[in-house]
Amino acid sequence: MQAQTCSLIKPLSCKKETSVVIVAKALKDNKQRRIIVVDENEHPVGIVSTTDINNKVVAENKDASKIKAEEIMTSPIYLVCDINEDVNEIFKKMVHHETFFVPITKEKKLYAVLTYGELLNCLKKE
Repeated sequence: MQAQTCSLIKPLSCKKETSVVIVAKALKDNKQRRIIVVDENEHPVGIVSTTDINNKVVAENKDASKIKAEEIMTSPIYLVCDINEDVNEIFKKMVHHETFFVPITKEKKLYAVLTYGELLNCLKKE
């Protein structure tokens, strides 16, 4: 069974040059804890989390309007999977990396997000 058979979530993303203020507002408005940073070709290149914003901007008393996502993102992303990848392999990778979500690409462009919970639901159907 491939990732595309699971219920995938529309990804929350931003460009590398997006200001941290815009990133923080997007996270708040969408009730999310992380946003995927993409390059000019829509390839996932990093992740900015609420922890990144807190630790690298707020706690350092920096001006969030002057800082870009690429300056505080966690990069490279250690786990990105293709939409045609086998869900059992994705599960093994998620367990190995101790992560609860994985960006999914289609033709190397960010397409969706697969959560651990949805992956388990998908595996139960096999």
